[in-house]
Amino acid sequence: MDFSGKTVAITGAASGIGLATAQAAANLGASVIALDRDIHALEGIREDFAAKGWSMTAIEVDIGSEDSVREAVGVRMESVTSVDLLVNSAGIVSRGMFETTTGEEWQRVLSINLSGSFFCLQQMIPLLKAGTGRAAVNVASLAAKRVSYTGGVSYTAAKAGMLGLTRHAAFELASVGIRVNAVCPGPVLTAMTQRVLPEEERKKVAAMVPLGDWLSPDDVAQAILFLGSPAARMITGTALDIDGGLSLITGASFESYQRSRQ
Repeated sequence: MDFSGKTVAITGAASGIGLATAQAAANLGASVIALDRDIHALEGIREDFAAKGWSMTAIEVDIGSEDSVREAVGVRMESVTSVDLLVNSAGIVSRGMFETTTGEEWQRVLSINLSGSFFCLQQMIPLLKAGTGRAAVNVASLAAKRVSYTGGVSYTAAKAGMLGLTRHAAFELASVGIRVNAVCPGPVLTAMTQRVLPEEERKKVAAMVPLGDWLSPDDVAQAILFLGSPAARMITGTALDIDGGLSLITGASFESYQRSRQ
């Protein structure tokens, strides 16, 4: 893939999948517009990019606020003439059980994990029209099709809603040549996951995955960039599972499946 001369805008670019996508896009020649609430982290990342000769613009935004997104796109990105790929990666995780989830937690998770992607895509339509890539990729989750084990009900609901948003946006925006797709990652070993999960627990999760390992953020980033590249020019409205085969599991491990046939 070659993103030379392309502009890639990424929300949630200060960490995790968003950061990995920013790094991968820049390494392929893209000019990156990194949007995140943590402007201090973005400034540090920009210095690292500059040392590598990569181009990055840092934009502070509260992705769950429509006003903040409008300001980020309409004012702080005023000098940007086009965007070839928008990646909606910003998100937070809820932890409560169904019965204890508060209305405030529910609204906050949905505002960032779902509404924020709608706001960004809507506001960037003129910039996407002006670009040559004309693609958007929403980061959903395998939880969108099942349930989340790490997040709560609001996380699962928001990610499921992301797939509906993807389909409907793909249908309408096809008329102006903009493709909209989603990725549904399985367990991703981010820096945060490594901090909060003991090594023994990480090993258990890896053993559940048919391909035998966690996903890395870069595994997801590479799939995102594929969907945003000319190689996927006739793909729109789809949700790509990136899960090491985890969605193939029906409740039993591969070992028990194998034993039942011996």
